[in-house]
Amino acid sequence: MTTASEILSRISGDILLERIFKKNTDWDAKLDARDSFEFDHAWSMSHEKVTSSCPPEDGSVREVREAAYKKVYQITKNADLAAYVSDDMGLIALACKNKLDVEFINNLWKSYTQGEFPA
Repeated sequence: MTTASEILSRISGDILLERIFKKNTDWDAKLDARDSFEFDHAWSMSHEKVTSSCPPEDGSVREVREAAYKKVYQITKNADLAAYVSDDMGLIALACKNKLDVEFINNLWKSYTQGEFPA
């Protein structure tokens, strides 16, 4: 299972986010797609499962969130998009840190590692 420090390393050190966000894409349309009931419900339920069964975010998870936000904002200049990615990465890091196996969160991480923005 991936750790928060490995996620931070991938965000900071390699092309994980650059591969996705340097594409010429209508990011507003991609964000709108995430507002579909299915995606939003699955994300919210996963978030609730993780936050209700784990201690609050610590410094390592906050570091992941901050690094993701800064990297995506630097590339796209889109604060909303950067916030969504930061939330995703924070959720992934918190689940990994607490060794929770949540299929939706695993699929979020898989999308990012395959060069796709989850929507």
